[in-house]
Amino acid sequence: MPTPILDQAPAHQPMPTPPNRRRRTLTLLTAGTLMLLATGLGVSLAIASRPTPIATAPSATAEEPGTATPDTQAGPVQQPAQDQQQPTRDQQPSASAGGGTATGKAPALADGKHDAFIRKLDTRGGTVVVDVVQVFKDKAAVDAAIQDGKPRDQAQYLSVYVRNENPRLRTLPLAGGFQIDLHGSCEDSTLSRQQLIDKLASNAKIAGTYYYTLTVKHGAVQRIDERLAINAC
Repeated sequence: MPTPILDQAPAHQPMPTPPNRRRRTLTLLTAGTLMLLATGLGVSLAIASRPTPIATAPSATAEEPGTATPDTQAGPVQQPAQDQQQPTRDQQPSASAGGGTATGKAPALADGKHDAFIRKLDTRGGTVVVDVVQVFKDKAAVDAAIQDGKPRDQAQYLSVYVRNENPRLRTLPLAGGFQIDLHGSCEDSTLSRQQLIDKLASNAKIAGTYYYTLTVKHGAVQRIDERLAINAC
């Protein structure tokens, strides 16, 4: 029976790894790790250094909403001053329904009744020129006449007194078909309209004898009533 060899290693004991092979494996693992790190770092740098997109300005020909071209911003063309029609001197202001005239000016007299002397009556031109007065009656007429310097013995018999402190003349338009009532209305029924107008114009020229009550509506004279400015006989 053979004698066992004491120095022989058992058959199942693993062989030790050579130092060179272990060193090589460690080197490969280290290199692989470094490559992975380098790859990740490169991707991060690429993302960080990617250029930011810049918005491009709109084309110069594109029209922004809410803006207008120079043609639409321009106002209406002004006509030369010499081409604009100017009113002639003969034109008279016409009355408007709102109480003013067509030119926008205030009427010469407000709507209502006004006592006045008639200085001129122009039926063709459709106007009347008046001088507004104050009229006092009965005792008020006596007192007003005395205040104005009339002797009491003459003033005490007055039943009507006309005071004219302001010489200002006013031109008013005559309404179409204005009415006339002359003093002594019995005679009016026998006169034509033209005769009535002629008599009115004639009586108005007699200084101090008659005054007239004008009825004004919408700035125009609608009615003229003739009154005695002196005591009746």
